[in-house]
Amino acid sequence: MADDFTIETFRGDYEALERMAHASWRDEYGEASFPNFYRPAFLHYLIDRIPDAKRDHIVAAYRGDQIVAFFLNLPQTFAFDGKTCRAAYSCLLVTRREDLRRGVAAAVIRRALEISRKHGYDFALFTLETGHRSTKMMAKMAKEGRMEWIRKTGVVARILDLPKAAYSERLKGYERAALRLIGADRPPRWKNLLPLREYRPDDLDGCRKLLNSYKDRLRLALVWDREDLGRELLCPDVARTLVYEKDGRIAGLVNFLLHDHLGRTTERWAWINHLAFPGLSPAERRAFIRSYLVRMKDDGFIGTIEWKRRNYPTGALYRNRFFPYPRGVNQMSWTFNPELSLGRIPDVYEIQV
Repeated sequence: MADDFTIETFRGDYEALERMAHASWRDEYGEASFPNFYRPAFLHYLIDRIPDAKRDHIVAAYRGDQIVAFFLNLPQTFAFDGKTCRAAYSCLLVTRREDLRRGVAAAVIRRALEISRKHGYDFALFTLETGHRSTKMMAKMAKEGRMEWIRKTGVVARILDLPKAAYSERLKGYERAALRLIGADRPPRWKNLLPLREYRPDDLDGCRKLLNSYKDRLRLALVWDREDLGRELLCPDVARTLVYEKDGRIAGLVNFLLHDHLGRTTERWAWINHLAFPGLSPAERRAFIRSYLVRMKDDGFIGTIEWKRRNYPTGALYRNRFFPYPRGVNQMSWTFNPELSLGRIPDVYEIQV
């Protein structure tokens, strides 16, 4: 076990972190593509919202001047069975490939758990990708606290530029044929589109009302204050939101992240982060998704994905030629409050990093 490193608050060396993370992920994924979660602009989008009193949530390990591991805890507020809970979302764990299996990642996780307990969180949520080496490592960490399995979350995707996606993702011939068979190579139809427009700051209260309504329908749901949601919905080159107005109010919104997938080429995908249209009819929902897809294609995205969180009717996605994507995650919780249990909750409203 290595003992020549220190664990401390992240020093802000974003470019060095990105280089380290890329080398580690490429070592694991080989020729397969992966999203650039460590793009400095995206990291700033997450980190800059953390108040100074909670900067210890940004955990890193260093050997001298070299960053060798990173882990982020995002403070969050949830409604769980009608009760307001203080929580963290734990994400972006990465370790320098030369330091794998040397105890660095385990030490960083232990520090993050100590910080969550110190701040009095009820639980900390995290996701584990099936087959990812962090999943195998986390199985050994169960003794560090009460770890609960919440649900499995799959991915659905819609291809908007099949030639580029096939080349970048190294799709095999039979995979391209299957996508053509289900019509995934067809552009979204310009038919019965809704007038979606870019989010404006004066839309904030209407969007907040839509997203906070999830707590009235789901057992576990994020609860937003105005300041945090304002940062979430709009960030240049990182996050965008499209809204639909009906009868003088915000009746639907789709917020998405601009992620670069690093494959044979670097291609930009839109990851749906928040989607809400509770008052729309099934036909309007289908038109909403179709209008979003037309906009994404026009803006040069080669595809879009959504995590199957089952917190809204998903028929509108499948009717617009979304298909199951061969990746998925297990949503987990470190549960610190002995009065709570988050095990096996089918419907959750949460971000996905």
